Amino acid sequence: MSDDIATESSQLLPPLATEQIETDYGSATSSTKTATHNQNQLDTLGVSVFHLEHVFLKEAACSDGCCWSRLNRSSKIYDIENLKGPPGVIRTKGANIVCPIDGKIGAAYVHTLQGEDHVGEANYMLSYSWNYSIGDIVDTLNDFCHQNNLNPMRTYIWMCCLCVNQHRVVENTTQQKSGMIAPVKMDFFDIFGERVKKIGHLLAMMAPWKAPVYITRVWCIFEIFTAHRMGGCKVDIVMPPREKQSLEQDVVDNEGGINALYETLGNTKVENAIASVESDRLAILGQVESDVGYSVLNNLVNDLLRGWMHGVLTQLVETRENTYNEDYVEFCNQIGGVLRTNGEHSAAMKLHQTALRICETVLGENHEKTGDSYSNLGLVLDDMGAYDGALAKHKEALAIYLSVLGKHHPDVATAHSNIGTVLYSMGDYEGALSKYKDCLSIEVSALRNNHPDLAFTYNNIGVVLNEMGDYEDALSNYKACLAIQLSALGKNHPSVASTYNNIGLSLKDMGNYESALEKYKECLAIQLSVLGKNHHDVANTYNNIDSVLDDMGDYEGALSKHRECLAINLSALGKNHPSVATTYNNIGLVLHKMGDFEGTLAKYELALAIQLSALDKHHPDMATIFRNIGLVLQKMGDYEGALTKHEEALAIRSSALGKNHPYVANTCNNIGSVLDDMGDYKGALAKYEKALVIQLSALRKNHPDVADTYNNIGSMHAV
Repeated sequence: MSDDIATESSQLLPPLATEQIETDYGSATSSTKTATHNQNQLDTLGVSVFHLEHVFLKEAACSDGCCWSRLNRSSKIYDIENLKGPPGVIRTKGANIVCPIDGKIGAAYVHTLQGEDHVGEANYMLSYSWNYSIGDIVDTLNDFCHQNNLNPMRTYIWMCCLCVNQHRVVENTTQQKSGMIAPVKMDFFDIFGERVKKIGHLLAMMAPWKAPVYITRVWCIFEIFTAHRMGGCKVDIVMPPREKQSLEQDVVDNEGGINALYETLGNTKVENAIASVESDRLAILGQVESDVGYSVLNNLVNDLLRGWMHGVLTQLVETRENTYNEDYVEFCNQIGGVLRTNGEHSAAMKLHQTALRICETVLGENHEKTGDSYSNLGLVLDDMGAYDGALAKHKEALAIYLSVLGKHHPDVATAHSNIGTVLYSMGDYEGALSKYKDCLSIEVSALRNNHPDLAFTYNNIGVVLNEMGDYEDALSNYKACLAIQLSALGKNHPSVASTYNNIGLSLKDMGNYESALEKYKECLAIQLSVLGKNHHDVANTYNNIDSVLDDMGDYEGALSKHRECLAINLSALGKNHPSVATTYNNIGLVLHKMGDFEGTLAKYELALAIQLSALDKHHPDMATIFRNIGLVLQKMGDYEGALTKHEEALAIRSSALGKNHPYVANTCNNIGSVLDDMGDYKGALAKYEKALVIQLSALRKNHPDVADTYNNIGSMHAV
């Protein structure tokens, strides 16, 4: 070691160059009070946001002939400090400084700083990618300070590039590669977790918003998971102001882009994430797999990210809430549509109600946009199972459209279609069919003969006919739909996949299981190609394949597919989504057929717990799970318990769907079956006869359900 180096290294914390900087918080100089830090604080010292903006950015933009002279605020951390090359800005800063932790030459950047305006015990940890630009990082942190009324001089950030000793990182990597030392096995949860717990607040930086680098980096995913998993640690997701502006503009211009982002944020896969150091990636993945498992980590991170996106959209609305004009109406409707699509029904309802109120006040009650707002409210209410309310809103929309646009306008066709969809949900199949045909007659005259909307209407007609037991006519309409879609959209479009799925459903109901399975597989092939293996539509198709395998008696195959579906839905939608409940329910159905009644009941109860938290207690899906629990209790000989569950199902279905819905008839049949097992034949007969009356009014007389009810009645007369 040279004398020059020895002399320089004797200085532990060199003073910063004296420079007075004017800020909103007064002037700051390097001569401000110097904080002293004990040994326990050294590992969690942070760099102030003030220092990052006023000192570090200038160091990164150094132009005095150094090897990094072309750097600027757009430079990435990798550019500023490439650990595979010669020392950059960060290592050079502490190259000749004694590290206060290990006493060796070469200190972390943070340990070269003095003055409480520049360095202090970290109150925030930044989770980010070295692929982010230093300008974006500084802007993000400044914006966070501004939004939360924080003083940048007293907001200290722990960030690994500045607070981990990069000299030691390089030395250890070199020695491991040369075999001089063995790779160190670290307990990442304990080491990182202890630091997170001590600091107490993690800032996870998301950029760019359209395709966040963050969720592709194994360290980032691991950090946000660990922080959330630690009790008492707060997690905030932050992003650069320019990304916020871009997001806001895209909400206005491109609703599909926001929906695509929701999909992205719901598809975190730590097992597919990358790291610059492969040994880090393998070590983290190994520990995750042995500790909590990939799915637990992925689900938790996905839930956090979706919650963040919801908050961002809500904040965007709040920033515009005093601008009561058409643009704000459009903004509310766009975000409301995104929230509705992603299951945030209450928030969507609030926005659409706001849009309606503004429309009626500013534009008048008989304006097209007022009709749009009624229509949007109807769609949300339909999703929530509030069918009477949905029907009323869609009828309001139809009346406005007829008045303003005329009876042959495509928007009038859409209103007829929306009414048809609600009537279908209410079990009024004849009414639904009539409305879909009204829609079709307008579209045939107003649209080109291969317009996708025509295909959509043929599909809807097919769905109703299939439910009514008219399978041949249903297939005919599905094929008309498919022909248009293949012409207009191409053979690999998701809508084509959906039609193959519906054709498969009709074939299954006709008992043609092999052909149904073939159609479901055609559907699956398209979805895997276009949507990827982790999309929830893929999960739904696995469910449909399962149902065919189930009907064919291949219970093990069905169970395997249902479990694949469950893994996808948990990752893509989160553990409390109704679709996850549906999958638990489907697993229960297979276990029921396999005779595993205890296992069946356990799965149904998992489904019920999710539905109770996610749905209104009067939602029709609640009735389905009560019915299924009733069926398994009946098999287990608990007739009183079964009867109670079926009566709960009947109350919900009668209230939500109306007393003449086919599902009400099904529940009457279920109650009749339990009463039969209990020896109450008179009561059973009454329930079967009530079921038959409903079915004859709602279904075609040759529907299989009608035949089943006649059989039930016949069995009572034979007693």
